[in-house]
Amino acid sequence: MSKKIVSRRQFLRASALTAAGLVAAGCAAPAPTEAPAATEAPAATKAPAPTEAPAPAATEAPAAEEVTLEVMQIDEYAGQYEEIWGVFEATHPGIKITVHGINEDMVAAWNAKVAGGWLPAIELTTNLQIAANKDNYEMFVDLSTFDFEYWDRWTWDVKNTWSEMYGLSGPRTLDIFQGWVVTWQWRTDLMEKAGFNPREDVKTWDDLKKFLAEGAAWANSDPDIDYFWDVAWHNFAWGPFYVDLIGQAFPDGQRDRQRDCFMGEAKFNAPDSPFRHTFEFFKEANDEGWIPERSWARQWEQDMEGLYIGGKSVMMLHGPWVWDKYLAADPNAQQSGMPATPPAEGQDPWIQGAFPPGVDTGWFIRAGNEETDYWDQTQIAWNWIHSPEAIEMRAQGEGRSVTYTLDEPLDLKGPQYQAVLKDIGTPDGAWPDVVWDQSLSGEVAAGPYIKKGAKGPFDWQSNNNVQYWTDYMEGKMTLQEVLDLVQKNWEESYEGLPV
Repeated sequence: MSKKIVSRRQFLRASALTAAGLVAAGCAAPAPTEAPAATEAPAATKAPAPTEAPAPAATEAPAAEEVTLEVMQIDEYAGQYEEIWGVFEATHPGIKITVHGINEDMVAAWNAKVAGGWLPAIELTTNLQIAANKDNYEMFVDLSTFDFEYWDRWTWDVKNTWSEMYGLSGPRTLDIFQGWVVTWQWRTDLMEKAGFNPREDVKTWDDLKKFLAEGAAWANSDPDIDYFWDVAWHNFAWGPFYVDLIGQAFPDGQRDRQRDCFMGEAKFNAPDSPFRHTFEFFKEANDEGWIPERSWARQWEQDMEGLYIGGKSVMMLHGPWVWDKYLAADPNAQQSGMPATPPAEGQDPWIQGAFPPGVDTGWFIRAGNEETDYWDQTQIAWNWIHSPEAIEMRAQGEGRSVTYTLDEPLDLKGPQYQAVLKDIGTPDGAWPDVVWDQSLSGEVAAGPYIKKGAKGPFDWQSNNNVQYWTDYMEGKMTLQEVLDLVQKNWEESYEGLPV
């Protein structure tokens, strides 16, 4: 491996201008072809024996004029990836990489540029809020159609899972990471100022609610603090994130029951709907004043994340991003957290959900690149960014565990990993009895059956979920009316389900 390794501190400094930014790498996430039971924890793996000799990958660019490849990245990590791609450029003369960091508010402009004929080399479904499915698969290059060296490095069958689910040649995307993990996170300085110790005191769902109520009361008494638990609107967060996550605190809200609804074996609007818990929790939080008034009308980054970084709020329910953003703004920042969903009455064990591995999401090459003059160079860049050399840097850069077997395990330095994730299900960790569930979500499991252009049950991709959330939180819709709407959306969205 190249000795030019960029430190995590350098990564964070590189991204500071954009900020105010689980299982150890080398451990296996469950294979998404068969949803594992919630009692399964990730297991350490060794490099798998290859099942077939890999085809030789393109490793050297043919002599040609210098080309520039346009590559997308999540805006929070654009600085890190400029450094990573810099290592590639140093060893691949003749190929330059331009990294474009984008977030949701930049997607429309990106899509308009592509529609006008611009053709980037490598993109991310995450940024574009899309997934590869039976209706749009032709926009993605079939990744099995050119030489790729590293199929056997994944800890699940990344080469065949999408194809087996959809009955089409593929895969169309690649994702090296364990799915996103949403946990509680807080500023240690402010939590200590408030006098709380949730890592020790919160063991149950009722403990959590008591803690949130007491924290809100404390924040109201301190003129320097705006909110204890800050919340703002994000269509994805109030869609798949919260809707999937909160139910896992309850015995009837687990992913197996969520999948039953998506697959047509149960009703979203049944009295025991697994999704009712999310709505009930946030309604109680709103009515009791645990979260800001009209939180659904606040801006995710500017309001919620900005106040946290600026020291005006104490905690959030969030993924890994702001752990890094705060460190980028203040390298001496101290943060802590805990798993998201302590168990409600009747639930055992405590479950921490993680999004499933990226079966239909991740990095992709847009169709049309095969016809470009720089297709050979794109293949070289694609192979390199998925090589062990690059994966090690990417894992450290994003601070996330990977579903990719490296030659040696990584000691990940990511702040969310260090503060929370490494202690989940670890015998000598803070939460040895907490169990991972990273099985298929209902949305992913039902993905092969969604109609073209369908909104899906929760209608989040269009941002239309803000309307029913607003009406529900303001008392203009009942919970039953919301769930009836979700059921109606589901009935209009899927066909051919095997029920």
